[in-house]
Amino acid sequence: MLKTPFFSIIIPTLNEEKYLPRLLKDLVKQSFQDFEVIHVDGNSEDETLAVGQEFTKKLKLKTRVVKKRNVAYQRNTGAKLARGEWLIFMDADNQLLKDFLATIKKQLLKNPEISVFSCWVSLESNEVLKKTAEKVINYALELNFLFGRPLAFGALIGCQRSLAKTTQFDETQKVYEDSKFVNELVNKGAVFQLFKNPTYTYSTRRMDKEGMIKMLRMGIVTTLHFMRGKDFSKNDFGYSMEGGKYYDQLPKTSLQNLKNLLKTVSENQRLRAKKILNQLKKL
Repeated sequence: MLKTPFFSIIIPTLNEEKYLPRLLKDLVKQSFQDFEVIHVDGNSEDETLAVGQEFTKKLKLKTRVVKKRNVAYQRNTGAKLARGEWLIFMDADNQLLKDFLATIKKQLLKNPEISVFSCWVSLESNEVLKKTAEKVINYALELNFLFGRPLAFGALIGCQRSLAKTTQFDETQKVYEDSKFVNELVNKGAVFQLFKNPTYTYSTRRMDKEGMIKMLRMGIVTTLHFMRGKDFSKNDFGYSMEGGKYYDQLPKTSLQNLKNLLKTVSENQRLRAKKILNQLKKL
């Protein structure tokens, strides 16, 4: 009988021949090696499968090709194939320090009540603007965690395998399927934790392509929609179809929505939230 690995790393891909090898190299270098890798590819048109197969002698790597190009479906498929005690869903463009998995295991053993988690991010650049964006992203994660409706990037979500048997990623959602998954688990009694250590390196390629400020503003608006329970099954996220004038209005509108939200939380939550917001003002 095969020994159950501690972690199953689930990586959905679609045309990731450039980035997947970086992540797999980081996994090869991990100081903690009790894990398997489940690679679920959405029928890529490039060399993603070929570059992935080059690591079969270095990693316990299982590859499944699916015709359905849907990241939630691919994660769910990977979860069904996994044998690990803990599942960690990762994006192919992540990068990890060599002690990432060892530190995650240490955190989980130290806090046995935790059953689902995510981590703070580090952005793959030392540029001042991107370091500011990094702080904004992490403070936003903290704020949502504080308000009891945690955000979690699909780039890094971990949970006990038993939970993934009863709750799946919603394949109808165009965005926020990751945070919805976490919130459904929490609503069923799972204990969520946002680890500040370890961090993982989150790719800025989307920000580089679409613009840093634009992406941050989009993130603020969609996050506020998510916190208010918006469904994202249609491609009508409320920001992408209205042009630059809409974005010019975002800071004021978003700030007012956040102020309204603060009125509905407890005094303790309000004080902690104000502390985080004051830190954001200093950026």
